Amino acid sequence: MEEKPLSKKHSAVRNYTEFFLFRLVSGLVSRLPAAAAWFFGKALGKAMHLTDRRHRGVAARNLAAAFPQMPPDEIRRRVKKVFEHIGLLVVESLQARKMLARGIENFVEKPDLSKVSEALDAGRGLIVATAHIGNWEIAGHATSVMITPLNSVARPLDNPLIEKYVDSMRRLSGQKIIGKRGAVRDMVRSLNAGEAIAVLMDQDARRHGVFVNFFGRPASTWPTVAALALKHGCPIVFGFARRTARFQYELIADHVFRPEPTGDRDADIRDLTQKITSRIEERIRETPEQWFWVHRRWKTQPPPEDERRESEG
Repeated sequence: MEEKPLSKKHSAVRNYTEFFLFRLVSGLVSRLPAAAAWFFGKALGKAMHLTDRRHRGVAARNLAAAFPQMPPDEIRRRVKKVFEHIGLLVVESLQARKMLARGIENFVEKPDLSKVSEALDAGRGLIVATAHIGNWEIAGHATSVMITPLNSVARPLDNPLIEKYVDSMRRLSGQKIIGKRGAVRDMVRSLNAGEAIAVLMDQDARRHGVFVNFFGRPASTWPTVAALALKHGCPIVFGFARRTARFQYELIADHVFRPEPTGDRDADIRDLTQKITSRIEERIRETPEQWFWVHRRWKTQPPPEDERRESEG
């Protein structure tokens, strides 16, 4: 693989310093026994909650808007749980090599895959629409080992040295990583080969997205999954890995969306994107503390009605 140039945002010294510290911490955490790693993850989450005021505020505002009936005390308690989840997520991901060596199936409960197998057998490729629920790194490893190797779309990290290491970790389970920039060509190539691709669907898409309802508010959402499925006639499976206990997860892949073109491409893309987004919301409501509430999911909003009329006129 061709090495990426050092980040323009960071100096070479900063990149190497960050990488040294990252490898030092990751090396120590990956070698901890399960109980100690779990304790460290919770402690890390509590430390982030205490020190990261900005993201603490983002999480609180998001939860309050999504659950308007939730009392303020409960909001604060949930925010603490969200940060605890993030701390555990970091530790779990760093322990993934150990889990793979011991057999990922010993840590992840395998679901009924009859619908997924049927979708794969059609030979049109498969899109796994996923979200930042539970541990998406564990989900990628488990899916690639237990179901089918994934071509996972991911945004490169700012530090190319850390990115190279994280990329090598993801590939341990047979995953192939598709860089988010210019990803469509590689995604199409994978689908034409009858392979599965995984795409995170729950981040703000800015001006590139379509607006769909998410927790009662319009959210700019990437249309790529729906557009590819409609064009290539491939099914979409919604899946993720939810934490159920200490280093135990439930792999969920229980809903298959099949594209049904009506001839109105824009409406079809919006409708399919809404269906997937609604399913994501349903699953988040089951275990809210395991979603990434610190992300400004609703940052991009549609223009006011009068501006829309002017642009359409």
